[in-house]
Amino acid sequence: MDAAVPLIPGELRGYRQFLLLEDGLFPVVHHSSGAWGPGRQVARCSTGAGHDAPARDCACGLYGWYDPSGTSGAYGGARAVIAVSGRVVLGDRGFRAGQARVAAVALPVPLRWQPRAAARSRRMLAARYPDVLVYGSARAMVRAHPPHDLRELGVGPVDRGPLRCRRAAHGLWGLFVLAGYGVLLLPHDRVAQVAATWWPLLVLAVLAWQVALVTLMIRSQPQDRASRGELPGRTPPGRQGRAPGDRTEAGPDG
Repeated sequence: MDAAVPLIPGELRGYRQFLLLEDGLFPVVHHSSGAWGPGRQVARCSTGAGHDAPARDCACGLYGWYDPSGTSGAYGGARAVIAVSGRVVLGDRGFRAGQARVAAVALPVPLRWQPRAAARSRRMLAARYPDVLVYGSARAMVRAHPPHDLRELGVGPVDRGPLRCRRAAHGLWGLFVLAGYGVLLLPHDRVAQVAATWWPLLVLAVLAWQVALVTLMIRSQPQDRASRGELPGRTPPGRQGRAPGDRTEAGPDG
């Protein structure tokens, strides 16, 4: 074992999204690799390089985020808590690991209004993943499984500013849509009269809305290594660790 790589007892908690299908939890990106199994997953590097997993200079590994805000990108995905062990490469906002298991999963938002589909999903999860806790909402799941404090490992608190900007952008877009539908309900002659009188202010309001929306969308992008073209798991020296367990090989984004 490399003496420069610290050995840390326990499991590292992380978060990621899955596609919740009829036969299991599938990775969002590499869903063709198949569903995760009920126990600990061992990743494999698809490049055939033959290195231990995950390698610092490779994109291989089982990916996860330190903070649940990183899993809010894909609407309709099943947000999950994962517990990783083995060799782990730490990034700014997330990590790559050689071993991982699903500890908890939250049903996707659309299933809240589909009770029969939600019941089928719960039955499938109970049969295929008997040790995984299932929650009706991501908020309840995160409340029961909060993020780990990783400051002793050199990982500072996650900046939630991008998440707040993303939510503000969604709210701004929703207000615009509601305003548009509201205009359609007004008498057409009244709308034409207001438009003819106040059109300069209306044009300025639309431009201001567009500028605000674009600004919020830009600020919603995380300004870390990943946004500068580097993989989130590639880290400077001293940011690599190994938790107890067999050393394994990892594959891209399993």
